[in-house]
Amino acid sequence: MIRLLNLLAVLGLVASAVYAYSIKYDTLYQAGQVSKLKSGLHKERQAIAVLRAEWQLLTRPDRLQAAVEKHLALEPIGTEHLARLSDLPARPERGDEIGRLLAATATPKEKPGPLDPRTTGSIPRTTTTRTPTTASR
Repeated sequence: MIRLLNLLAVLGLVASAVYAYSIKYDTLYQAGQVSKLKSGLHKERQAIAVLRAEWQLLTRPDRLQAAVEKHLALEPIGTEHLARLSDLPARPERGDEIGRLLAATATPKEKPGPLDPRTTGSIPRTTTTRTPTTASR
């Protein structure tokens, strides 16, 4: 019985040592992957900085002006190119589009008037009708 316990203890010790070493080497592998990714990120950031510098060089106004004069036959804008406001066509009348859509989709219902009370009890209430007054401005 004691030999069996000793054997189990030794096997447990060996298994825990193997597990610890596997965790150690997995951690070292993951650390190497992180360092590779960091160096790749640094290289990409440097490439982005180079591309931004090239873009600023290519979009300089003096360089663009020289390219326009060389490759395009442009002329300055004169008063004959401009139109008057009266030359524009009149804007068509749109009307009340939302009201028209609401009227088209509305379902006819009998709506209670603003003075009709709503009750939830079983005792009916009597209502008095008032004549609407118009406010003068």
